[in-house]
Amino acid sequence: MTQDTPSGERRQHPLERPPVAPPARPPSEEGEDQPRRVPVQLPRVSPIVTYALLAINTGIFILRALSPELDQEIFIWGANIPVAVLRGGEYHRLLSAMFLHAGIYGLNNTLVLGNSLHIILNMYILLSVGSVLEPLFGHARFAIIYLLGGLLGSVFSTVLGGDIASVGASGAVFAILGAEFVYLYRHRGLLGPAADAQMRSLITWGLINFLYGALTSIAGTRFRIDNWGHLGGLIGGLVLAWFLTPILVVKRRLEPPYAAYAEDTNPLERRIPVVLAYCAALVVILIIATASAGAV
Repeated sequence: MTQDTPSGERRQHPLERPPVAPPARPPSEEGEDQPRRVPVQLPRVSPIVTYALLAINTGIFILRALSPELDQEIFIWGANIPVAVLRGGEYHRLLSAMFLHAGIYGLNNTLVLGNSLHIILNMYILLSVGSVLEPLFGHARFAIIYLLGGLLGSVFSTVLGGDIASVGASGAVFAILGAEFVYLYRHRGLLGPAADAQMRSLITWGLINFLYGALTSIAGTRFRIDNWGHLGGLIGGLVLAWFLTPILVVKRRLEPPYAAYAEDTNPLERRIPVVLAYCAALVVILIIATASAGAV
């Protein structure tokens, strides 16, 4: 995750640092004993999907905050409630729950502004990671990993999380964190020591999060972290990113200015069968879980 430097300036995320590579020296240049190192030009797009997801999540949160009655109605309609999904066939909850968070109304319709930390934390991570990951992955790949990874998180929560209602974008957020880890691992040679440091940071952050979630379950607090949803999202992000992540290969121009550039050798079009197989696996899991729930 990105952190602030002591001076107040934002520390540059490892994915924002252009990798460097020694380009081939043109034959006409003589007297240079060492190859020059120049920044590698990476293919990038604007993170419009990230901004759209931020707007949707925030808009729904504000809409629910208009009144306690509206907040309750939207929650009841869209929360991931296992019995409603598996026995009532309300599969829309698997997706809608990804765009709902803890509301600001507590018992007796009193304001509990502290509940807003749920959406604040998720949106902060989405913005921090999505704004640098989506430009590298592209709109389609980023959206696929976010949505399908989040759906696997919802499925895990429904099948393994018991009878507790669940909401939040955390599963999808863990999916893009998993995708970031895969990208860093695949390009650790290009990104250098910063990639290794960021991978260790992601592992540490994930372990702390899962440990805290386990403690909230043991303590029996009213609001518990959905570790199954997080785990499902993380697995979905890792699996999808392993096949979908752009694989960048450094090329060198032989003509002036002899700049190095990165070319994606893993276009999304080649991986459509993987996406379809992933979706099919989600459907099979739901069919088995629904049949098992009906037999109980």
